Amino acid sequence: MLNLVYVVALIALVVITITTITASIAFIQAKHGIKHLVPHPPPAATVPNEETDANATVSALAGHKSAAASAVTQDALLHPRFVAQPPPGTELTLPVSPTNDSAAAIAIAHRLSIAIVPTRPAGPCLPQLGKYILPEKEARFTVINECVTVSGTVTWTHYFNDDGDANFNIALDPQYKSMLGPGSYSNVFASKYGPPAMHIEVVCQAPVTSKSSMNVGACDGYNGPVFKLPKIGQHVKVTGRYQIEMPEMPGGITELHPVYQIMKSPPPGKLIAVR
Repeated sequence: MLNLVYVVALIALVVITITTITASIAFIQAKHGIKHLVPHPPPAATVPNEETDANATVSALAGHKSAAASAVTQDALLHPRFVAQPPPGTELTLPVSPTNDSAAAIAIAHRLSIAIVPTRPAGPCLPQLGKYILPEKEARFTVINECVTVSGTVTWTHYFNDDGDANFNIALDPQYKSMLGPGSYSNVFASKYGPPAMHIEVVCQAPVTSKSSMNVGACDGYNGPVFKLPKIGQHVKVTGRYQIEMPEMPGGITELHPVYQIMKSPPPGKLIAVR
């Protein structure tokens, strides 16, 4: 009988102990906001899926190409007259008035005046040669700077025009490329001259045979220099009056006209032996 009482008391003690522990756990959870004493198992590691990753990469590349193609197409629609993109700030706004006093022409000339490389002209400045350009022709030009020097490689020549001028183009060295106007990047320029380049006009280097009022008598009494003209492929430095001729083609053509000096020079980075 005694043993039975002892067993019952022991069971009651165990039950009380378990109840006390459970209540303590509940109190701790409520006090500290703990929802689970046992932490959740970590999420299963993601196994790389090479096929999925490859497909995602291909999709991304396709999207990039599609966006690039769309940008090119849009640009071509906006500027259908460009064979290459002109420097920022000289983009052609269609339609462009062929007159030098149009808002577009003035904006382009202003942009080009800022683009001039600030270096001292390498040759003499001979503004008096401008008198051999008659007023009717002079009206076609917007003069940006009376005397600048540029350098580059000759890409096209035409010796001589019927107005007595000798013409050639130079693909400008990198530091001068911003001096090209938008018309120099146009399809019209490309079909006539080739790649974008500075147009060079050397006045009164041959007899005037033109019957145009812009040219008849222009070179009468010429006493300026007679230049040794460069050949295609030669690298030269040219000093002259920097201007843009808006009526020549959409966006205008930038040129040195008249020219004051032409010098052969080594291409950038090429050394010449001194003998």
